[in-house]
Amino acid sequence: MPWTTEQKIFIVEAYFRKKSIHAAQLQFKERFECCEFPVHSMIYRWVNKFRTHGTVHNLNRKDTNRQSHAGRPKSSRTPHNVAAVRDSVVHSPSKSVRRRSQELGTNREPVQRILIADLHMHPCRIQIKQKLTPDDMRKRVIMCQWFCDKIDGVPDFLDNVWISAADVTRSGRHIHRT
Repeated sequence: MPWTTEQKIFIVEAYFRKKSIHAAQLQFKERFECCEFPVHSMIYRWVNKFRTHGTVHNLNRKDTNRQSHAGRPKSSRTPHNVAAVRDSVVHSPSKSVRRRSQELGTNREPVQRILIADLHMHPCRIQIKQKLTPDDMRKRVIMCQWFCDKIDGVPDFLDNVWISAADVTRSGRHIHRT
């Protein structure tokens, strides 16, 4: 059951008054007139949180009074690391994220996060293809004409052909019937 802030405050105050978790639970039942009450471990956690942080609020949730969440500080996306990744990209733009992280001495995930979130770069592997010639264009047109003739000549031809999405996107065009 999610406990309200008022209920948390009441039970912590009751604990400090009576110095007993059991007595705090009994006062809680009387005050809120309910069958359920927080268990010992929950009350102990709220009391410890109040002693250490001075609040019973959920510290992980963003609050209007606090600027950031509580918890582990973000140390991987510091300005120093962002500058180091930026310099690395300028010096060798074709390097993989894994190799870049090895050279910088950091984990791969923070480097990838810096590239995407801070530098607005999306890492990809550069692939070198052979240059297309005018003869290649002619051969592609001949292939497309043959394919269309086959479709017209054999009614179940497309049922026996398997074309993957990689084949279609590799050529950059879809096959259209004319």
